[in-house]
Formats: sequence, C-alpha cells, structure tokens
Amino acid sequence: MPSRLDPALMRNSLKLAVATLVTAAIAVHFQRIEFLWYPLLAVVMVVDDNDDHTLQAATGRVMGTVLGGLITFLVHTVLSGWAGVLVSLVVMVPALQLLGWQSALGTAGITSIMFLMIPSHVALNWTYVFNRALDTAVGCLVAIVVGLLFWPRNAVGEMEQAEGRLRRQLSAQLQRYSDWLERGHARPRSLDPAPLTSDLQRLEQLLGQERAGPRRQVLKRHHWEQRLRLWQLTHFHWVAWERLLADLPERQVQGAEPLRRAVLGLGQQLMGNDPQPTPPRQPQLWCQLAASQQLPLLPLLAMAEEWRPLHACLGGLGRSRLP
Repeated sequence: MPSRLDPALMRNSLKLAVATLVTAAIAVHFQRIEFLWYPLLAVVMVVDDNDDHTLQAATGRVMGTVLGGLITFLVHTVLSGWAGVLVSLVVMVPALQLLGWQSALGTAGITSIMFLMIPSHVALNWTYVFNRALDTAVGCLVAIVVGLLFWPRNAVGEMEQAEGRLRRQLSAQLQRYSDWLERGHARPRSLDPAPLTSDLQRLEQLLGQERAGPRRQVLKRHHWEQRLRLWQLTHFHWVAWERLLADLPERQVQGAEPLRRAVLGLGQQLMGNDPQPTPPRQPQLWCQLAASQQLPLLPLLAMAEEWRPLHACLGGLGRSRLP
C-alpha cells in the first residue's frame, strides 16, 4: 500500500514547479534574459519550505551573484581558467566573512565557476556582471512572490495548533482517569506515545525554523523556548507516570483518595485556571494506601515521585496560557 504523501513536501514541490514555470515564461516572453540558467538556478536555491528562509536565501543569492561576479571579473583581468577560479574562491571567503554574508558563499562560488562558460574572457565585463545580477534577481523575486502569495506559511499558527493538540490529548486522558476514579467508568488505557511524540517533534521543527527568521522576537515574547522545554519534560514524565499507574491493580486503586486528588491536581494545572505550586512530598498517604489495600509500596512511591515534576511542568504550561 503506498505511503501517505507528506503535505509539506507536496507544498514545496508545487511551489518550486510554479516558480520555475513562471520564471521560464518571463524569460521567453521578454527575451531579455540571455542565459536562462541564472534565474532558474536562483529559483532552485531560493525556494525553501519556510518562507522566511526563502527571503534570506534570496538576499544571499543576489549578494553572492554580485560579489562573485565582481571578484571573478577583477581576478580574471590577471588570471584565466581554473587558476583564476581558485584565486577568486580564495579571495571570496574572507570578503564574505568581512561583510557578514557567509550564507552567500555557495552562490558566489557557483557564480565564479559558471563564468568559465563565457567563450571569451573579454565578455566578462561590468555590463555582464550587472545583467547576470538582474537575471538572478528575477528568479529570486518570482520565488518569493509565488511562496508568499500561493502557499504562505504561518509557522507560529502551526506551533499553536501542535501545542493545542498536545493539551487536548492530555486533558481528555485526565478526564477519562477522573471518570474512572470518581464515577466507576472503565479504566482507560494509557495514551499512545506516538501522537504525542509526533506533535512534539513538529513543534521542535517549527521552532528551529523560526529561530533563524524575522519572527524570533515573537517567539521570545511568547516564551516559546520555555514552553517547548516544558512540553519535552511533560512528555517524559507523563509516559513514565502512566506506565507506573498501569501496573497497579485496578480494584485496589480505583477508589484511592490520594490518586483521585493527584489526577484532579494535574487537570487543574493543565487548564491553567489557578496553577498551584507543587505540594511537598506526603509518603505517609501512600504508605496508608499500600497498607489498607495490600498494594506494593515501592511502585506507589515511584508513581508519586514521578507525579511531582509532571505537576510542576503542567503548572508552567498552564501559566503560559494566562494573558
């Protein structure tokens, strides 16, 4: 059975195909672009799954083309062939680092090598460099417009959706535990870690992309770095807490008051209505439960100990929802 297509991959493929088609149509219609591979190469190198990265790549592509062409032009007035390309590359690295354009190094190097295709080095003049920079700018502009107009991405909105799914999964599971302990419903099965892990990985991926974009101040203002760290810790402690809870016999723990209060506390923390500090350890409550219900003490104490960091993490996530 064929695997399901990745929406992000399909989106980026469509964006690249449309941008390439539009760029080729512009080149054929206006007949000004002498070498079509310059704008097409710009489209391929600029188009990115993240629109903010597309803008950065476009800037680097244009700057790399201009600087690569200028340096190659100056060097080729003295040297020619591969020796000239080697010297051009040696000069480009410190020049780009000095200007802070390290991201344009690959483009500048490719430009230097592509200029070897010129039949005569006499043709490598200021006009040629300027025209190739304009050709590259056309490809960059088309890639940016296609990405922003047809398939815009709201990474922050996707992060909020991923966090919302995580909250809903934990909230629904805590409600099922509450129904089991208070109303005698069937004991819920532990949550499948796969959906939790998938949403958490998506959150990490989007946050990693946005760190390098212009919205990094928005991430800082809304404490996304701290929220991601809290979700990572919550994921770890939740899985461990549920596994310990699942090992306890159902009849003996169903009416246990300490467990009922523990589940209620986690739900209140996650909702964020009134997050409370984590209470101190109360091993005597679990010792009394173990003695009255003839339960093993160590698993109960381990579950109570795992509950404490989970309670603290959910409280932090609850407070992050407050205005």
